[in-house]
Amino acid sequence: MLQNKDIPVLDDERLSEETANNAEHEARAASDARTLTSQVNELIEDVRVLARAEVEYYRTKLSVNLAATKRVLLLFGVAVVVGIMAIIALILGMLLVLSEYFGPLAATGIVAGSALLVASVTMSMAIIRARKLPLDENNS
Repeated sequence: MLQNKDIPVLDDERLSEETANNAEHEARAASDARTLTSQVNELIEDVRVLARAEVEYYRTKLSVNLAATKRVLLLFGVAVVVGIMAIIALILGMLLVLSEYFGPLAATGIVAGSALLVASVTMSMAIIRARKLPLDENNS
């Protein structure tokens, strides 16, 4: 029988080749599916490792920052104590100097009155500024 090479003809050989190709293709697809599944599993594992590394990084960073913050607060506390001591020394010095001119009782009154005046002025400034703060929900 004469066959045209351009027209496909189903014969047993060609059918068995196509069946084999289809089976091979399905096997490759199953293999690819397993490979895709394993790739997804590897991706999930990589994300877990990355998340653990990020948590550990921020945990370490936080501990370093906490240690630095503790040092800063300690230095701030020492500075406040030394500043208060300096103010006390200034007050005592003013008492000694003024007691030479006005006597001990008048010098104490002048220094105490000055300190009370400074305290009341700064307190009134603080109260005025505190009233201006937008803390009340109705005023905002």
